Amino acid sequence: MSSTPADRTTRTEATAMAHSAHGTAASAATVAAWTVLLVALYVVLISAVSPLEWAVGGGLAVLGGFAADAVRRAEHPSVHADRRTAAALAALPATLLQDTAELAMAVGRAVRGSRHRAAAADAPVAVRLPAGADTGLAAVLLSATPGACVVDIADEAPDGERELRVHLLGAKPSAVERALGVGRLP
Repeated sequence: MSSTPADRTTRTEATAMAHSAHGTAASAATVAAWTVLLVALYVVLISAVSPLEWAVGGGLAVLGGFAADAVRRAEHPSVHADRRTAAALAALPATLLQDTAELAMAVGRAVRGSRHRAAAADAPVAVRLPAGADTGLAAVLLSATPGACVVDIADEAPDGERELRVHLLGAKPSAVERALGVGRLP
């Protein structure tokens, strides 16, 4: 049985609504649980609780519950990995070895006092991620190698692409860069 684009869109919207409802329920449960726990702690620590103290303690406990929910959401960010990310993960071990060897050679040259690179190569290089790439995950993968360090992530361009500023060790793109579809900008 084949499905039409409209059917797939309806299923996607239903899935998004289910995830949204789950997120709202999880947030409500987190706020409620932390509020109850903080009020209980407050009551245990105060000997005689007047109505005003109940109100103040309850209000602050609700604020604490919202803070706990914010921490919970920050702990579990959504990651949108695709085939390029999987390919970059597969290329990571070889890139680690290659970049480590290149770094060792660069350190050896620096210790001997020879300079094989131009000073301009020390400047950060602008690279562009393809539209739809998870920017945070791409930045982590690039920075996980000794040959690259992401120092800035620019705002999203109108075409959906993101630009990263990266310090690079070598002049040629690494296997991780190629797998992510990163394009170096002039």
